[in-house]
Amino acid sequence: MRGVHAWVAAGLAIATATFILAINSFLLMDLMRRSALFMSLVLALTFLLFPYRKGVKDRQPNPVDYLLAVASMACGLYIFVTYDAFVARNLQMTAADLAFGVLALFLVLEGGRRCLGIWLPALALLFLLYAIYGQWLPAPLGHFGVRPERLVMRMYLVSEGMFGSIFQIAQTYIGLFVIFGAFLVATGTTEILTQVGLSVSGRFAGGPAKVAVVASGLTGMISGTAAANVATTGTLTIPMMKKVGFKPEFAGAVESLASTGGLIMPPIMGAAAFLIAEFVNISYVDVMIGAIIPALLYYGSLIGVIHCRAVKLGIRGMSREEIPRFGRVLRVNGHLLVPIVLLVYLLIDGYTPTFAAMYGIVATVLLSYLRKASRLTPRRFLGALMQGGAAAVSVSVACLVAGIIVGVISITGVAEVFTSYIEQWSNGSLTTALFLTGIAALLLSCALPATAVYIVVAVTIAPALIAMGAAPLAAHFFVFWFGVLSNITPPVAIACFTAAGIAGASPGSIAWNAMRMALPAFLIAFVLIHYPDLLFVDWSPWTLLRTLLFTAVGITAYITATEGYFFGTIGWTERVLFLGVMILCLAMPGAQSGWIGLGAFALLGTFVYWKSIRRAAVRSEVA
Repeated sequence: MRGVHAWVAAGLAIATATFILAINSFLLMDLMRRSALFMSLVLALTFLLFPYRKGVKDRQPNPVDYLLAVASMACGLYIFVTYDAFVARNLQMTAADLAFGVLALFLVLEGGRRCLGIWLPALALLFLLYAIYGQWLPAPLGHFGVRPERLVMRMYLVSEGMFGSIFQIAQTYIGLFVIFGAFLVATGTTEILTQVGLSVSGRFAGGPAKVAVVASGLTGMISGTAAANVATTGTLTIPMMKKVGFKPEFAGAVESLASTGGLIMPPIMGAAAFLIAEFVNISYVDVMIGAIIPALLYYGSLIGVIHCRAVKLGIRGMSREEIPRFGRVLRVNGHLLVPIVLLVYLLIDGYTPTFAAMYGIVATVLLSYLRKASRLTPRRFLGALMQGGAAAVSVSVACLVAGIIVGVISITGVAEVFTSYIEQWSNGSLTTALFLTGIAALLLSCALPATAVYIVVAVTIAPALIAMGAAPLAAHFFVFWFGVLSNITPPVAIACFTAAGIAGASPGSIAWNAMRMALPAFLIAFVLIHYPDLLFVDWSPWTLLRTLLFTAVGITAYITATEGYFFGTIGWTERVLFLGVMILCLAMPGAQSGWIGLGAFALLGTFVYWKSIRRAAVRSEVA
């Protein structure tokens, strides 16, 4: 933006971030007034930051954008001023209440269309129409009907609908962690994490690609956004991967997958992780602990693919001169990592995410002054607030729009209809229900961002999985996992589109490579349902060790089959047999199939290893 437009937008973004910090520390305010003011800030900022349609040449706000921004502020201030009178009337609406409520619904849907695309607002509008006209539908979809006035009240004037628990999380946990990430970026912590990745993994085969995995995983812990992760670490890692011999589409796919995995990497993870804690009614620490093993399996499978590809292509690690020394990185800039360590300690010690995030932000600001390069000058401090406020917009608007859907589901009870249909179509089979849920999540991911995919499926289909015997945390992790992977799922594949601009390859080729490499990640979601001990649910050391062994063998078998390498190049017969091992270990529930797969892997691996030794001996004799 230019001129006065830039100043207005920057001021609103700083005000949004400051408001988030204030309401989570010293500013005591009742829930409805707090939610109303926060809605007005994020919607006003939405209309200034996002043009009315994509592709417009002039990105400056026009008079209509300012009018919508002012209307957004008016809708929030109206609740702030009149809420006590509304409660005193025993929740009886006036004509002004109805008018502002309808206006607020329109603004939320239009704001969602601008920053999220057409599909989520269209789905929310469909649910609103269902609430009003659903009484005319045949059973089991029909309900008793909801008067439009009552629907507007439930959406706008009470702590349901738009201002329900989802939007409340956006004001607290999500907003604070987004701001925390913005301050870490401002101090240069993301660059230090990349240096750590270089020093840890740069010397191994395919070093730059493994650097991308480590650096993006560490950065993803604090960013919570796959595309932003690609844009920050990818500018360094993708050219490095291309320089040592990896193809552009492979380099882009590696960075896309590594950045996407940051959304499931503790301690911060993606925005949906906070929603899991709300829906399952557990602490965020339990969610964070449950994500440890799945995240390690995800990144382990990606490193395995890279290693096989690098060894097969003869791509070695980086030279000693190119790799920074780990000790020196920590000695010079280790103070920037202290807030992350502090955050993890506070969460594990039982403090709330709000408390931990606030202290993490304070620690980041104070520790930045230990070195001149990281010092948060007033300009950089305001810049961090501005970036944090702007970054909170999309996820907050997504929570507002999704709140409409959740509110309608609560009013009409339509979730029970979805549950009955899933049970009917799956014929009581949990495995079939999982495939149906996965397909639904992938279809939704073609049009919705990751957080929205999780919310929609979590409130409509996840209850069916729980009713059919899945552990609640495992069921929500299953949905959350597919929502996260929407970042590399065509046609949206936002992480792949971001990587394409850096790698100089087509987004389609990057997305195809990413999908092929990510198949073990998709299968891990199914494993979590059948083996919830991976989430530390009803676990014992023996069952956890057994499940880890089955999963690791299945992932290794898939990588071997797709890359065609196991102690040397293998033929198509061995590749097909390794795929069979993967199916036994990952795709078929039950310990019996896992033991069979483990035995088959041992026999097949021994045969392939012996065959590679014989081949090497023959080559040496010929030489």
